[in-house]
Amino acid sequence: MATDKLIPFVYQSWADADFAVEGLTDEEATTRYDGASSIAWTYGHLANMVDSWLNAKFQGLARNSIVGSAEFGAGGTGAAEDWPAISAAVREVRASARCLLDNKPPPDLDRVSPYDGAVAYLHPIGLSLRHALLRIAAHHFTHAGEILAIRSRLGHQIEDVRDWGRTFA
Repeated sequence: MATDKLIPFVYQSWADADFAVEGLTDEEATTRYDGASSIAWTYGHLANMVDSWLNAKFQGLARNSIVGSAEFGAGGTGAAEDWPAISAAVREVRASARCLLDNKPPPDLDRVSPYDGAVAYLHPIGLSLRHALLRIAAHHFTHAGEILAIRSRLGHQIEDVRDWGRTFA
């Protein structure tokens, strides 16, 4: 995917995740349904990846004190209690990431950062910004769908979104 499409693709994935959580009550966001992760945890989990990869690895920033913790990483408990704090932390993480992504000229997508995280195949080759952005977008789209499925199950009316992705066709 070209530079001119990849960053807007990531922003669309963030918008889709935001659409999925829009209007949830604190109780709906923090309840774990059938033992699955809460929506609040999932939303924080998405920001954890953005914070780890874009903010810490590519910008050298300190991790966010809420969603940057290991609790929101893969293998976390799936429980999250403070929906307003998580939502605010997601906004903070994304604002920091936009400092990298909105640079003029655009960031070098082939830039590689050393990697020692959970994705073992990246250890010897490092994490390219291009790979990070594609994985972040895919992660957001996947979990946005999961959250919308939970919302539907809770009785929320889900808007028909047949034109998702049209921007990139």
